[in-house]
Amino acid sequence: MRFDPLSLTELHLEEGRRLQRVYRRRGLSAEEAEDLVQEAFLRLAQPPPEEIREPGAYLRRIAENLFFDALRRARRSREVFPAEARLSEEIADPQPSVEAALIAREAEEALDRALAELPPRCREVVRLHKFEGLSYVEIAQRMGVSRNTVMVHMVRGLGALRRRLGGAEDGAPEEED
Repeated sequence: MRFDPLSLTELHLEEGRRLQRVYRRRGLSAEEAEDLVQEAFLRLAQPPPEEIREPGAYLRRIAENLFFDALRRARRSREVFPAEARLSEEIADPQPSVEAALIAREAEEALDRALAELPPRCREVVRLHKFEGLSYVEIAQRMGVSRNTVMVHMVRGLGALRRRLGGAEDGAPEEED
């Protein structure tokens, strides 16, 4: 049974996008999925070896076989060319560049100097909140002061740091419970 172009087009409209989504969920790129769907429809358009009663089911079987063929080819390719399989890992160096590391170290030293210039209570509040992740309530309990006192120290400390470090951000601290 050969499919006329109209029935093939209708089937493509019904099944093409669904097959692409299936391929994408299975880990293929959009281009790979599109290529496999196109290949499936090309094979469907060929004269079948026997009578096809359900073209949609036949198409899904073709698509399934094509997917597994693609997996086998990819596996063989990795086995034959193992260096190419790791190439992307070797290209991108996860370490920062020397310049980025120097800039980060200079920024950290500037922050340390600016923190050292803060009054002791402001410095402690900023350290506990920004570096240890404590909430205003936890800081208040630890230091034996009210939450509002913690907020005042935080506003003063962050304002002084922004002025010292040249930040142009809004001076309001984030709200917490």
